Parts: sequence; structure tokens; C-alpha cells
Amino acid sequence: MSTKTKKEVNPDILEKSYQIYLEQVKIITSCQEWINFNNSHSNLHNAFKNRFNNIDFKLNSVLWAYDVSRLCRQIAFSYCWMNSYAEVYKKEFDKGDHPTHTDFQVSYFAENCITRIDSCRDKLALMVWAFYCPFNPEKKNEIPDYQEIVKRLKNPKKFGHKFKNQNHFLKYLDILEGNEFSIIEKYRHLKIHRREPRIEIYGVESYHDIDYIMAITDKNDIKKWEEELEKNYSVQHYKESHIIDGVLYDRKRLKDHLWNFEEVKKHIRSCLFDLLKASDGLFSDTSQKRPIEAEESIKTVAQTFLSVAV
Repeated sequence: MSTKTKKEVNPDILEKSYQIYLEQVKIITSCQEWINFNNSHSNLHNAFKNRFNNIDFKLNSVLWAYDVSRLCRQIAFSYCWMNSYAEVYKKEFDKGDHPTHTDFQVSYFAENCITRIDSCRDKLALMVWAFYCPFNPEKKNEIPDYQEIVKRLKNPKKFGHKFKNQNHFLKYLDILEGNEFSIIEKYRHLKIHRREPRIEIYGVESYHDIDYIMAITDKNDIKKWEEELEKNYSVQHYKESHIIDGVLYDRKRLKDHLWNFEEVKKHIRSCLFDLLKASDGLFSDTSQKRPIEAEESIKTVAQTFLSVAV
């Protein structure tokens, strides 16, 4: 194994990372999905900047669209930095240089992406919800999440709603279903509620983690544990060494604690591009639903409001 330590990282690592970051930005922003997303956002802003109705709660959907746009840009920004730091790390350290390979910057920007992806999906759904319902975002009980909104849009009568033409929106929200988003949601849940997930840059190996000591109290679990022991150990002697105050304990490797960087990268990229596609479609659909011209005084107030919001 190499004796190279992480303290020996070249002093110009930030400059290297920045150059790779710029290359990553160029790759992302040249994709057709990004170009379409940008264009549809501009069209949406122009449509509602120039034509306003009297007080109309549907305008709230445009404000949610602005939040979605900011989130997509933040995800892309973090994704590019994540990739740049991972690439620099791999140039500085080979797989055999350390028993485990984690990097603060890589994990930091990956988790920025993950938390924002989940938030962005909810806000895209809320953009649609705001088009139909005048909810108050300051009241937590009035804000449904993505799954709840989709459920209500697909079965409006079941929930006492009378929606029209919601399928135009649903076809874009349906893009955000699937395994990739479920994996991102799982990581976010672990990050917020459980132990810190750890991203291994060169992939996950069996020796990367330390077992967690947990109590075994269920009778069936104890029986299964004893049956496993019989293959290699004297059950009674081994069992006695694992009992504390009458409770049986054993070591266990926790599920989903270690994550492969390449897989995390793939999940983030897939979700980002799905968010761009869904945003493009929803922005375009909403910008075509222009309200009638308002009186000049109302129009001026509305334009001033949205110019500040942007």
C-alpha cells in the first residue's frame, strides 16, 4: 500500500477543481435539455410579465416556477463541483493509497444535489397545485408533497376536487416517478433521520465499514442467530460473551450506510435531467395559459411584484 497521505494534496487543488468545474458546466449547459429548460423559463417569465389579470391565485404557480428554476440551477452547480472534486481526488490518489476513499467536497456537493432534487420535485408539483388551488404556503398542513399532489390530480373526484385539463400537467409530473427518485429520496431520509451516509469514491468494499452493536430481543431473531452460530462456534460460550444485563447483543453491518460514488453520480444526473424535462414541459404549458389583459393600474402593480420576485 502507498504511504501517500491526504496532507500531501497539491496546493493548487482549488485551481484544478475550478478548471474541471468550468468544463463540467460547459457540458451541462450545452445539452438540449438545459437549453430547452432555459428557453421555456424565459418564455414563462415574459408571458406573465407582460399580460396580467386582476388578482388571480393562478399567478402563484409562476412564483413556484421561479423557485424550481433556481433549484435546478443549484443542482447543476453542485453536480459540476461534485464531479470536479472527484476527478481531482482520483488524480491525486490511487485506489491503493488508502483503505477507504471519501472526500469532504465530493460528499458535500453530492448531498447538496440530493436534498435539492427531492425539494425540486415537490415544488414542481406545487407549481401545478397552485394553478388549481389557492393554498397558503405559510401553513404546513396546506402544503402536500409530490406523491399526494399526483394522487389528487389523478383521482380528483375521490378527494372532492373538480379539475379540468390536469392531464396536460400530469404527463410531465409522471416523468419524476421511478426508481432513481426513490433512491435519492432514500439517501435524503438517511441523511436527515439516520446515520450519515458515506460516499466511497472508488466504490464500496466489505472492509470499508465498522459493525454497529445492536440488541437482539425478538425470539425468532435469537433462534436464527443461534442456528448461525452452531456452524462454527460453541453456542453457549459465545452467547454468554454477548449478553449484557440479560440482553443479547451482536455486531451488524448497517444497510445503505456506504454508497458508491459512480452510482450516486448516475442517480443525480438522471434526476437532474428528468427535472429539466419536466420543468420545460410545465413552464411551456403554463406560459400558454395566459390570463386576459388587466387594467393598466393592476397590470403595473403585478409587473412590479414579479420583477422583484425574479
